[in-house]
Amino acid sequence: MTDVFKKIGNFFKDSVLSVSSFVILACLFLSVSFPAEAGFQQITKNLFFMILIPILYIKLVLKTNLKNFGFTLSDKINRKAGIIWAILMLFTSLLVVYLMINYTDFKKSYALTDYIANNFWIFLIYELIVVNILLFIQSFFYQGFVLFTFFKKLDYWSVFVQFFLYLLFIFVLGNFSWQLAPFIILSFTGGWVAYKSHSFIYSYIMGLLFVIILDSYIIYTIK
Repeated sequence: MTDVFKKIGNFFKDSVLSVSSFVILACLFLSVSFPAEAGFQQITKNLFFMILIPILYIKLVLKTNLKNFGFTLSDKINRKAGIIWAILMLFTSLLVVYLMINYTDFKKSYALTDYIANNFWIFLIYELIVVNILLFIQSFFYQGFVLFTFFKKLDYWSVFVQFFLYLLFIFVLGNFSWQLAPFIILSFTGGWVAYKSHSFIYSYIMGLLFVIILDSYIIYTIK
């Protein structure tokens, strides 16, 4: 634990990390406080504050490449690690949600509307557009921008930083529910994939597969 406190102390001495931390918190604050109606406006707001603003900050202020924040498929070694860890964390995520289905109220509370559950094409559009966009926003901001902001200073602790920041974001919104449980799982397992592969692309793909498998299974069990 002493090493952790030393790393935190060194972090606060780094002006670039301090500014980056301020930008992260500002993006989260604006994404929460900026008025928008549920649905398309909400997605557009998050795209602006959690993707566009970080990209502009990385490119114009830090003057660095997006690949330094995980927007890359990595080199050959990290690419192999990304595939291996994505598979491992996919099975881990599925195991966790399987236990939740069988031993908690998750299945009763996790809702898919009838028109999604009963129409394959609507289900496909929902997964590949709505869920896809939401997962990309989460992966880019937390497993990309946040994780790799702290990566050099905090190493694997950066996984926990982005995970607890995501939990804090949900807490501030007051949105704790079973509906968000899969995204909370992915925040942690996806963080490890991004950390091991130096890329959030693998965690994003893993997360999309996880949600599609989960939603397909839920639909299968209720029919």
